[in-house]
Amino acid sequence: MRTASIRRLLLSALGGLTALSGVAAAHGGGHPRPYPQWLALAVLVAGVVVAAGSVFLGRGDVPRSSALGGVFLGLVVAAGGAVGLVQLSPVETLRASQMPIARAWYGPLTLAVGVGIALVSLVAGRLKYPDRPRFAMLGALLGMWVAYPVLGSRTNPVGYLLVVALPLAVGYVLYRDAREPLARVLRDGAARRFGVGTGVLAGLFFMFSMGMITFVPEHGINMPTHRFVTVAPVANPLVYWSAVEFYFPSVPTSGVVSLGMAIQVGVVAVLVGLNGAVVARQWLADASAGTTEATTGTAAVAAPNACCCCGPIVSELAVVAVGPSAAAPLYWLFVDLASPVGALFFVGSVALLAGNLAYFGVESA
Repeated sequence: MRTASIRRLLLSALGGLTALSGVAAAHGGGHPRPYPQWLALAVLVAGVVVAAGSVFLGRGDVPRSSALGGVFLGLVVAAGGAVGLVQLSPVETLRASQMPIARAWYGPLTLAVGVGIALVSLVAGRLKYPDRPRFAMLGALLGMWVAYPVLGSRTNPVGYLLVVALPLAVGYVLYRDAREPLARVLRDGAARRFGVGTGVLAGLFFMFSMGMITFVPEHGINMPTHRFVTVAPVANPLVYWSAVEFYFPSVPTSGVVSLGMAIQVGVVAVLVGLNGAVVARQWLADASAGTTEATTGTAAVAAPNACCCCGPIVSELAVVAVGPSAAAPLYWLFVDLASPVGALFFVGSVALLAGNLAYFGVESA
């Protein structure tokens, strides 16, 4: 009976993916959005239900290795729903009068938050982890990432150094504090595959939420009607990067990709993937030990994954709940490049995910 139940969950997940594919395919050429945004929300919820249901069944008679496949498929559907939630946004125009706070306040707030993160990281790292100064330095680097748009220009070499230094600093922390435990985790084939899958999902969703790729290209006056691939400067992240911009109206898809964006996406994808592998390994290890509940360690590394890249989802949930006009002030905080909120979600996700992996390494040593 348990096996039949998980099969039904998997079939439901596949049905949700099929529905979402229809939504994406319907947005070609100059066609208006024919589906309401809440439909994507329903797909997202269905994916969460499938994942949660698979976890529940895995605690019963269903082998956890099989249930893990159901969990992953549920995550695929949930990620598809999240992408649809962003892509089907009915917010088309934003007025300056809808901003929650005056843009003049963005600079001081960004500087205060960034410097605050750096100072707290240095002090807390010195007091709590005096033998691991790399923790404090990573926190300070993340704080400077937030503050840089106020302190530096879009062409300053320091901005490029900050972007390149982030994956190096994260990699150094994981190498020093979690190298051997992570190697043991990745030797487990099921955990490794789950980690790779969740990392790819996180990377794809991050790309859609950043606007790097879209299946609903903008249409209007002076918009191109033919496909093109070109190189243009893009001021994200932190500084100007030479980016490849493309537009294929027959697909339809458009997007822009730069080295800086690839570094951002890569950091998030790798961290989520490693956390996912740890979660899967500990869950499978619980089953082999004869326990039915997740361990404290699994809960510790699983929680931050729910936070990663969720900023755009927060704003779109507000759009679904109260409508485009009422939600516009919150939406502004994420679409305005001058706003510090988007950077805070990014650095917060990196800090939580890297911190949990370091914690896992220290506890497993």
